Amino acid sequence: MPTPSASPRRDFAASPLALWLMCLALFVIYSMSQVRMQTDSLWSIPSAASILHEGNTDLDEFRPTFFPGTAYARNEAGGHTYYVYPPGVVVSALPFVAAAEGLFSLMRPVLPHLGEFGAGALSWLELFRRTGSVDLGAYNRTEQLIASFYVCAAAAVLLIALRRRVSPGAALVTVLLFGLGTTAYSTASRVLWQHGPGLLAIACIILLLVRPAQTARSAFLLGLSVALAYVCRPTHSISVIVVTGFMVLKYRRQLPAYFAGAVLVAIPFCAYNLSVYGALLSPYYRHSLDPLASRFFMALAANLVSPSRGLFAFSPFLVLGVVGFVQQWRRGSLEAYEVVFAVILVLHWVAISSFAIWWAGHSIGPRFFTDALPFLVYFLAYPVQSVLEAPSRHRVLAGVLAVTAVFSVVVHWRASTSYDVHAWNSLPSDVDRDPSRVWDWKDAQFLRAIPARYR
Repeated sequence: MPTPSASPRRDFAASPLALWLMCLALFVIYSMSQVRMQTDSLWSIPSAASILHEGNTDLDEFRPTFFPGTAYARNEAGGHTYYVYPPGVVVSALPFVAAAEGLFSLMRPVLPHLGEFGAGALSWLELFRRTGSVDLGAYNRTEQLIASFYVCAAAAVLLIALRRRVSPGAALVTVLLFGLGTTAYSTASRVLWQHGPGLLAIACIILLLVRPAQTARSAFLLGLSVALAYVCRPTHSISVIVVTGFMVLKYRRQLPAYFAGAVLVAIPFCAYNLSVYGALLSPYYRHSLDPLASRFFMALAANLVSPSRGLFAFSPFLVLGVVGFVQQWRRGSLEAYEVVFAVILVLHWVAISSFAIWWAGHSIGPRFFTDALPFLVYFLAYPVQSVLEAPSRHRVLAGVLAVTAVFSVVVHWRASTSYDVHAWNSLPSDVDRDPSRVWDWKDAQFLRAIPARYR
């Protein structure tokens, strides 16, 4: 029989209030963390401005802003210049920047009387409507707030999904570890990378697959979520293939609804690419993978355990996600969709290790693993529940979880609040020129999280 004090805790963890408070807490932490490293995201907000103000996605009106340092994020097609990264990222920003522009425009007569907030709003409105030479760095706060929203939304959806498989308390603890102890915090929430919107789409896929059965409505939403993930980031093609195969094998009657949801996204996506690039896919979606390269097995190991890019080096508690999968498998309790999650995880690991820039450029830890985190976090919920239900019977497991969780949260908090951790990418040498640095245990990137460790 539960104690009187245990019941309210369980009730609270299962309540909508717990979900909203978790999202609010995460959003406050994300938005107050000052590191905002704009690299790939630099042209996301100007591209959204171009859609709203000129009805196109080209960046021609910002040509005076072009300089060699941002050339990698632009490409030329049909005599126009475009943002090289997927359109899903730009579209994900549209509702927020459109709402901000509309609100600040309505409030313009009173903004000069609202002190610092009013001055900031007027400055943003002027910047957003400007063409020609634009300070791209001034958008870093806008990007951060939008990205933080998407990561918080992903956490909320993941919490709802996990409540269907484990206790509400275990689900809440697991999602908090996801939100604070992984690159969901130190990467996806910092600026408007592809990772933030993609995480929300993947969380939706998990929520829709953990249902006891698929209906026409859930299949439609599943197809929509899978397609949205793909238009955010090409590595989500793995989810497209595996989830579609799962639906073909298990829910053939729901396939028309599933494909209807996917087509709703696929048609405008392909039409856009045809109009701009004359092909169904943009050049960014046609990067090759080479699993036969000599460095493939080294990259596989590096993405898991290297001191500067390893998933288990930066978030060691995620090892318990593997433990959770093994537990389910040994009990004979693996659901078919859980096999889908595991297959996607493994194939994602193979894909990112087959990429030419397997170390993910200038970034924090295992950035390329960010997109598959929800699948691994799902399995983490099982060991977390074991610890919460019977801590005295799982003392070793509880100790490992506590120590690794604290370490992970501290590392990712420092990476989100101090530029020292980012400096590892450039000092003492550029990691893009010397990727072997990811194996240097004497100068591990996570050690830069120690204040004044390296100057």
